[in-house]
Amino acid sequence: MKKTTLPVGMHDKLFKRARAMYTIERDISDLLITKGFNRIETPTLEHFQVFGDEVDANHYNLFDKKGELLSLRPDITSQVGRVIASTRVQTPIKFSYSGKVFNYNEENRGLSNEHTQAGVEIVGYPVQKALQEAVQSAKEALETAGVKNYQFEFSHARILQLIFEQLDLTASETARFAQLIRDKSITGLNEFTKAHPSEFNGFIKNLPFLFGESKEVLIKARSLVTNEALLQALDSLEVLTAGLTEVLHETTLDLAQISSMPYYTGMMFKVFGNKVPDAFVSGGRYDKLFERFGAKELTAVGWAIDIDSIYQAIHDDLDFGGERHDS
Repeated sequence: MKKTTLPVGMHDKLFKRARAMYTIERDISDLLITKGFNRIETPTLEHFQVFGDEVDANHYNLFDKKGELLSLRPDITSQVGRVIASTRVQTPIKFSYSGKVFNYNEENRGLSNEHTQAGVEIVGYPVQKALQEAVQSAKEALETAGVKNYQFEFSHARILQLIFEQLDLTASETARFAQLIRDKSITGLNEFTKAHPSEFNGFIKNLPFLFGESKEVLIKARSLVTNEALLQALDSLEVLTAGLTEVLHETTLDLAQISSMPYYTGMMFKVFGNKVPDAFVSGGRYDKLFERFGAKELTAVGWAIDIDSIYQAIHDDLDFGGERHDS
């Protein structure tokens, strides 16, 4: 008997859902092309080293006939880094893309392991110009997809990276600390500072509260730290948010935002909606990614939008016309 069940985390998308997701992906892709982003398509399979120096258990890995270890791409930004380093593409340049990405989730979480993404990479442009264009294009992509309610949240990768480096934790302690931050565990973070005292104690204990309107969060955060590098990161956030007043009516910060990608080096942002539990847009600055491939450091900012999450966000507003669809 032939197997008819799907691998864990894989799903068929039928009828109206398939058509709606195709339309979302097409409309966002067309928008980005009209805004001057050069369309790029990268292979679904790459050498695993494109995505990291070590094999990641959360990636789908397989061997080819020659014994080379390959990975189904978990993200597309890393591939753009490889393209910049291995071709004669001239910078500055702006890319747009869409396609499937694969990340393994624990079976009991019931999450999809295959997602459709669309996104942009802005490489080699002045920092402030690139950041503003990234936010503006992400906002327009959401509006093109029909998302009505959403909120941008900003942070800076260097803030928590600096704290992790200074604390010099073991791998298990690092994982535990990161989870406490994600959970915004007040009790857990207080206990952590007792076990690992540092100059960041006040800041760490207040991480669950360091989110909200940008100016208020920055004032509170500055009152909790004296570390010069951390203060510089806060200054960068202030400059960024002040420059976005024409794009966004208001800006919010979440200083407990842990980098979703290891290559982020500066400003990060996520976009949330009230109908989707996780962020449906993630973006940030990743200047040092290209050095992994032997290229020079370049200013780079990008974002990726999760088409599956966008579908969930606008599902109730779609007119299915009485036709069959899968939810």
